[in-house]
Amino acid sequence: MIIPLCLLTSDKQRGEIKHDGIMNMIKPNKLQGELLKAYLNEPVISVVAGWGSGKTTAMAMAIISHAMAHPNGASLYITDSNPRYRTVVHPSLTEWTVKLTDTEWLYSGLENKWTAPNGHVIWCRSYFRPNTKTADQNSLEGIDCGFACIDEAQVMSDEVMHKAMGRIRSAEALGPRLIICGLPTWGAWWVNSAQETGGKVIRATSFVNQDNLSKEWFEVAKKTLPSDEYEAMINNKPAPPSGLAVSTFDPIKHVLSEWKYEPSMSSYLAIDWGFRKPIVLVITHDDNLDADILHLEFTPTEITISQLTRLILKKVWPRAHQHLAPHQDFIWIDGACGDKAGASRSDQTALSAFRTMGKAIPPNGIGMPIRYTTDPIRVDILNGLSRLRDIFERGQLYLTQDLWHKGLNSSSHSIARGITTYALDRHGKPQKNDLEHGIDALRYHVINWHWRDSPIQFKRAKVKEKRNRGFKNPFGNQF
Repeated sequence: MIIPLCLLTSDKQRGEIKHDGIMNMIKPNKLQGELLKAYLNEPVISVVAGWGSGKTTAMAMAIISHAMAHPNGASLYITDSNPRYRTVVHPSLTEWTVKLTDTEWLYSGLENKWTAPNGHVIWCRSYFRPNTKTADQNSLEGIDCGFACIDEAQVMSDEVMHKAMGRIRSAEALGPRLIICGLPTWGAWWVNSAQETGGKVIRATSFVNQDNLSKEWFEVAKKTLPSDEYEAMINNKPAPPSGLAVSTFDPIKHVLSEWKYEPSMSSYLAIDWGFRKPIVLVITHDDNLDADILHLEFTPTEITISQLTRLILKKVWPRAHQHLAPHQDFIWIDGACGDKAGASRSDQTALSAFRTMGKAIPPNGIGMPIRYTTDPIRVDILNGLSRLRDIFERGQLYLTQDLWHKGLNSSSHSIARGITTYALDRHGKPQKNDLEHGIDALRYHVINWHWRDSPIQFKRAKVKEKRNRGFKNPFGNQF
């Protein structure tokens, strides 16, 4: 469907932005349309898109529209190198300034800037800072603008974003705007940055632009590219780097597009304690798949144990206390585990987290023993990560698609963000990054329920046998 691209103009008297006039009829693809729409409302936008998706054209459309909406203002277009600017960005701006405004803009090769008929200037810069120079010695210094685009973010670090934001100083009717665009990479830094600042993340495959790319182009790509590169650059499914702590996890294999919880299934909590960033995972065993399914997580910040308990009991409820549940639309929990730190951590003097959460019956606690181990072999982080990798490799653990996508787009800690960022250093030691809490909780689940090659059926059978029994002496020696 052909739609008009309305160039934005500012109404200074009303102090707002309005659509005013149609210069050309264009047919933006889905990525371009989504970016132009987000530009009107989002201060920070991150784009991850494959080859040929039209992302460079999308940024040209956005920055030209911004220029026409802000007479005598300034914008900044950043890419990684001068050769890329000359071969990709400059031809794109040359084409779209004419298409969108029906006029030729003045370009100064000496200053590397475009000047619109309304006096708006688009500064074009490549960003590269040698290690021999300090961060304040960069190509962006001295520019004052209200809008910036960063292209080819995958070959730069987040330093370029910080420096660009330092240049966005001008007060304009639309407000400050930053668009960061790059090719698909595992754990893209600009995606994390947008999520942390509450910005918009846009993802697109090459197929979003299939109306402008021939069928033969896709066929040649399929035949000639290595499979992992085709998945990354065409389907926007980058593979994890080999240095990730959970390197056997593959979102193509281990993320389920369709899965449904049934009340008859056994479910478990896996808890990583912490005042600042605790996390609780809900894991359900599916007998048909003979695997555990991770489908829900709680990721609060700055929370007490009692507050965490109340949060958990909004969605899950211990099966042994089903008769106390306010309704029956819960995930029924049959067991729980955590790390040994829970035996000492306390919000109240002389009470461990395990005893505080586990001993009290709902709604004041979960009313069940919380399993943990002090076995030095099991609690060793590298041993636990090794077993976790084995579990994924054997197809005994999966994530639901909803949990995976929500986690990737979360501004908080999540199991998805942990999987995509938690890495090992060159000595094989884990590098903590404050996003590893979900991995830690999953590791506790593994070392408590999966330590042997096939403990699941035995343990779960015992749980099922006890469901209809009285809840006698549930705590034993767990605390």
